[in-house]
Amino acid sequence: MNAAFPLLYTNEVSPEFLRTLDDSPYTEQQLAGFNEQALAIVSKNQVYARAHPPIGIYRVATEGSQTRNGGVIQQATAPLVFTLDNGQPARAAQKGDYVVYDDGRMAQIVTGSGEDNSNVALVGSYLSNGDEIINTLQGACLFVVREGVPKAEDFLPAIEG
Repeated sequence: MNAAFPLLYTNEVSPEFLRTLDDSPYTEQQLAGFNEQALAIVSKNQVYARAHPPIGIYRVATEGSQTRNGGVIQQATAPLVFTLDNGQPARAAQKGDYVVYDDGRMAQIVTGSGEDNSNVALVGSYLSNGDEIINTLQGACLFVVREGVPKAEDFLPAIEG
């Protein structure tokens, strides 16, 4: 049997990766076809990106995400579904979903991306038992942390205990 192991993504990225996050998705030829209003928006976004460079990321957790203490998200409930590198679908997890451990114990996800971001669970989200999500099966969807830009109060808030 030669089953491939799924790729596991974390929030650890290189400085080179962070620098690529602000690369323009538009070619010079595409930009030449933009109207004045669209060019103004692109320019405004470029100025913002230069003033607030990326300093970190948080990836969205999915079914199959693992925790530091060996739990796995087995059934996620967010409406967002990703197609993984292997072609399989995986639903995004959200605050309130559960992680299951080998011995049958369960813990609830208690922190996430915040209400403005539909409370999706992230690599770095905490559980009701103090455990933490440490990886995800998808590498495409992430939140960018920018220098000088505070995170929302309910974005991965600290938990007590």
